Amino acid sequence: MSNRIIPSLLVTEVFFPVKDEKGFAASVVENLGSQGFYRSFEIGYGYDQEDRKRILRAKEQNNLSILQWLTFLTYQTDLNVSALDTSLREKTVKKIKESLYLAAECGVSTVAFVPGPDPGVQFRKQGLEAFYESLCEICEEASTFNMHVSIEAMDREVHKKRVLGLTSEAVPIISKVREKYSNVGLVFDTAHVALNREDIFTSLELAKTTMDRLHFANVVLDPESPLYGDNHMPIGEPGFLTIEKMSRILQKADELGIQAEKGLPVAIEVQGRDKIDYFANERTIRAALESAMNLVGSK
Repeated sequence: MSNRIIPSLLVTEVFFPVKDEKGFAASVVENLGSQGFYRSFEIGYGYDQEDRKRILRAKEQNNLSILQWLTFLTYQTDLNVSALDTSLREKTVKKIKESLYLAAECGVSTVAFVPGPDPGVQFRKQGLEAFYESLCEICEEASTFNMHVSIEAMDREVHKKRVLGLTSEAVPIISKVREKYSNVGLVFDTAHVALNREDIFTSLELAKTTMDRLHFANVVLDPESPLYGDNHMPIGEPGFLTIEKMSRILQKADELGIQAEKGLPVAIEVQGRDKIDYFANERTIRAALESAMNLVGSK
């Protein structure tokens, strides 16, 4: 099993307080990429030429996989890939397309983003159709850079309130895009699935042919709790996601043959809060992922 798991580090979340410091992301990819545990790194957007060159060099020297989240690009500029306003949707797609050249300079093999806000029940169908159209256009452009495109379904009712939520809606959209473009897949996030009140194991089975990455994210599921919502909290109680449950999810993914040939990138999404010892969070999540992988290996 462990040979099919590709440990991935979500740099922008794990080191959240310092993620935007000049040279920081590049140094993480260089240093941790050379240690051998992480084979995949998930970075943000907006690096200068020097940092792009450093990331590319580290990728090539250590045979790493680099994913770039374009979430920050869309959030910072109020863009929306699922906008009902055609001009805004087209502007968003144009910005994302234009960013791919810089992504290529980092050695990025996958770009990823999230759907826009839910416009409400009355306009949801149009929003999902707009998202589909954007996804097709972005996949077409990404293919010219030999890049894959990943999307992450979110929660719709609780916290992030995005137009695309349920796995049962995400899978058909990706399947429809794949009729034209093969370079697209789904990031399966346990927090969003749980907040949508889906059964994680049922949703894994539903997503098995479209899923290309797994994010372990923890949430408190009690609506009365002040911690309720997608807060990128530590693994364990009072959240639902324990190391034992992580191991069961990995086992299920293995049984379903998810990414069995290429390997399944797996990241733990816990937001760093410590501005001083910011590597403490990485050490904790690495230990959690190693423990979950070892539990699967011992079964």
